[in-house]
Amino acid sequence: MFCLDRQRGGSEDCPTEVLKIAGSTGNVYTVKIDRLPSCDCPHARRGNECKHVLFVLVRVLKATNYWQRAYLASELREIFSKAPPIVPVDAERCDNDRKPIHEEDTCPICFMEFQDGLEGTVYCKAACGNNIHKECFDQWAASRKRSAAPVTCPFCRSRWIDADGSQGRISIDMLKQRSINSEGYINVAQDLGISTQRDYSTYHSFWVRREARRGADVGDWYDPDPF
Repeated sequence: MFCLDRQRGGSEDCPTEVLKIAGSTGNVYTVKIDRLPSCDCPHARRGNECKHVLFVLVRVLKATNYWQRAYLASELREIFSKAPPIVPVDAERCDNDRKPIHEEDTCPICFMEFQDGLEGTVYCKAACGNNIHKECFDQWAASRKRSAAPVTCPFCRSRWIDADGSQGRISIDMLKQRSINSEGYINVAQDLGISTQRDYSTYHSFWVRREARRGADVGDWYDPDPF
């Protein structure tokens, strides 16, 4: 999952945040963190707790009381005061997003250390800011192009932004221009280099059959005539 946008709202006494989250198949869901956290994904709409809210609380906001289903205004203030800052749009285009190289860090392709620091490296400008050996990345990009696949970050799988900025970050303006798919959501799977088909390998077979009968695309995970 990926966080595409964060917007702080509410009041000083009771702050809230609305986030756009790209799910595992690229559908973009809206998660709101307020007194009663909510998400507009199908699972949450049925009254269930969903993984998108949990992702926001744990990964994005770094909340320690992520297990709660409701929050007091004082708890919301504490969560947002300790959460990572929201990066301004202008800051997204500068090298401040680049992560520093630590002694134990390794390249995700060759798994070797960065012996020369930032020299001879590139980094993900689209999302995660992680560093990669330039030579390794060039080979990675070439292999992706040979297979007609989009060039993505080896870490976070976001579409790669070249040095000239030719591949842009997924922005709210871009989302507004996208059409709604058959499930009722904007989908950015192609931008992130991920599949639009959900992985049902860990789902109970009864649930998969039920979703297939409702018209869901379950691919090869359901055989209507197994015998």
